[in-house]
Amino acid sequence: MRAVVIGAGRIGCGLATEALERGGYEVTIVARDPAIVAHLNLHLQFRVRLVEGSRSDERAVEVRRALRSTDIPAVAEAIAQADVVAVSVGVESLGAIAHLIAAGLKERTAAPLNVIAYENAADACERLRDAVLRHLPDEFPLDRHGFSSAVIERAVSRRVGALNDARPVCFVGDPSDAVHVDGRGLRAPLPGIPGMVFADDLSATFERKLFVFSAGHATTAYLGYLKGYRYIHAAIRDPEIREAVLEAMREGQRGLESIHGEGTGGGEDRLGVILRRFENAALNDPVTRVGRDPGRKLGAHERLIGAATLAERGGVRTAVLPLAAAAALCFAAGDPSGASPLAVDLARSGPGGALREFAALDPDGGLCQRVTDAFRRFGLTWRDDSPLLRLTEETAETPSGEAPA
Repeated sequence: MRAVVIGAGRIGCGLATEALERGGYEVTIVARDPAIVAHLNLHLQFRVRLVEGSRSDERAVEVRRALRSTDIPAVAEAIAQADVVAVSVGVESLGAIAHLIAAGLKERTAAPLNVIAYENAADACERLRDAVLRHLPDEFPLDRHGFSSAVIERAVSRRVGALNDARPVCFVGDPSDAVHVDGRGLRAPLPGIPGMVFADDLSATFERKLFVFSAGHATTAYLGYLKGYRYIHAAIRDPEIREAVLEAMREGQRGLESIHGEGTGGGEDRLGVILRRFENAALNDPVTRVGRDPGRKLGAHERLIGAATLAERGGVRTAVLPLAAAAALCFAAGDPSGASPLAVDLARSGPGGALREFAALDPDGGLCQRVTDAFRRFGLTWRDDSPLLRLTEETAETPSGEAPA
């Protein structure tokens, strides 16, 4: 069996390639960076270290070869001969690699091909499929091929080692290997990949991951940043941050349950499992990595504002999710370059204008007001070179549970 993985980053190598190789696939990796392509072709392997507490399991992951994304004929040939293609390039870059998949499909004469977008975005497969379609003739039977998004459990925190080193690079992550895909979007024969779970309603799985796990992760990062922590495992051990993170995830759970029914949020036991993952010091996961790209993470359907909006639509008043969103604005304001779109808009239009632009919030609405009020309170005491010793009592208040009539 053969597979192609497009993207040689943390998820492309540290999850997709590792699982495929473990499942018996010969994997060709496609990457934009000539340095990583040369490194992989030199060693024909990399290493994956899965860590949890004091336990560590490291193994070599063999690769068949690596190709530059600019070598379109070779990439097309590899895709034409593959049994499955995995993509992990970032949602905004899906359009930039769609022509490669289209070129491979045009040469393919074998069974239908399944393409899985390892992007943790519910609409990733639709974006990719639409982008591929633009590179195909009108009569091309794209429906015979399968496309699915993937909801990923594993956190891969970093790559260790230099590309000019004599030893293979190593990707460090946690042991979770579950990958949820939309079974309805794929075509027979379905790929047999370790950890793959076929779901009939991927949107519900995605919302649970985004509005609980990802909301908690982002809250840990942004509040940790305000209090001067460098790593997620250190921030989550701060009692004040820990309680805020728990409450943010509970708000996300209550929002899911108010819309989708009891139990859809995962329950309190699920929160304990998530906290233990955040506490994994062996990951050494930087706050700046988890918090990066705050403009995207403040999106209307994203982990903080999206979770808060869903909760309030169900009659659940939120307090900590807006607090985390305010901390995300501080994170953007503390960008040394000041060049990110969110930082620029924040400086020009203030928090209300930035939230209108990036989160589609009404500046006069209650949710927007709670975020901007918290941001201004933070601004009275916080500076990027002077972290908070604690969150103020007023800012850290817990929610009442029900939105006012």
